[in-house]
Amino acid sequence: MNKWILMISLIIFQACGQAGAPNDKKAEAVAEEEAVKSEASQVEEIPEEVEAEPEATPSEANPLLGYYVGTFYGVDIDFDKNPAVSNKITISIDSIGQDELFGHSVVAGNNRPFSGPISKEGDNIKVEAREPGDNRYDGVFTFTLSPATNNVTGTWQANNKKLAVSKREYNLDKRVFSYDPSLALPEDVSWSQLYEKHPKFEDREESLTEDVLSFNASNEELKKEDIENMYKGDLEVMRNAIYARHGYSFKNRKMRFIFDSSVDWYMPVSTDIRDDLTDLERKNIDLLKRYEEHAGRYYDVFGR
Repeated sequence: MNKWILMISLIIFQACGQAGAPNDKKAEAVAEEEAVKSEASQVEEIPEEVEAEPEATPSEANPLLGYYVGTFYGVDIDFDKNPAVSNKITISIDSIGQDELFGHSVVAGNNRPFSGPISKEGDNIKVEAREPGDNRYDGVFTFTLSPATNNVTGTWQANNKKLAVSKREYNLDKRVFSYDPSLALPEDVSWSQLYEKHPKFEDREESLTEDVLSFNASNEELKKEDIENMYKGDLEVMRNAIYARHGYSFKNRKMRFIFDSSVDWYMPVSTDIRDDLTDLERKNIDLLKRYEEHAGRYYDVFGR
């Protein structure tokens, strides 16, 4: 009797074990699937968190980057070589690394890169930056970059000591450049004398007149009757004011003399602005050039 009871109990135990095995495997599979889903959902959240953080712009990364503008004063000057004693210059700080600074200068129709080592002096940065040396006007900029005052102060020493001006000084303030077609010439520019003297009458210099203020050739279309009786100097400055609004750096000494010294908003940032001109400006430039070729000059010994 006991033998039969033992056999029946063994059969029941095996049946229960076989019936429970699939349930255990199913439970394990469900648990594994839930774990995979949980892991996948955690992975998908990572890029969302990264994308939510905006990347810093260069100006936000280093507010010292940008344009610094002012006068480039001659210090060591050979007056026998007919020098340009001062010009307006823009120094652009393009990038600052841990040990080196990169930038470029725009002055007198030249756009030259420079780079050099930096050192810290309190909050200020001391820089000695060299231009490439493959241009006769290249040299070495030595300056202090001050975050407190947003300016650059220093000297430039020419590689070529025989230049008319072999050393210059500058104190430049930070400015932002933007093209604005509405910028007008200041009223007092009409009393300016052009830098170039009359070849036949050395005691006379060409002067501008109030006509130079008559039109803004960047935002109004000129007609021939508007300009046909103007003097050459007025037409020339009116045309070059278009280039000045785009930040063109003048090689022409007469135009530098006018825009560097008399036009506060002028800021040289480029040596090629041809692709930046508007259709209206191109049309007005063509008209002004045609009349410049035949216009008379206005000379006045005392500049009125």
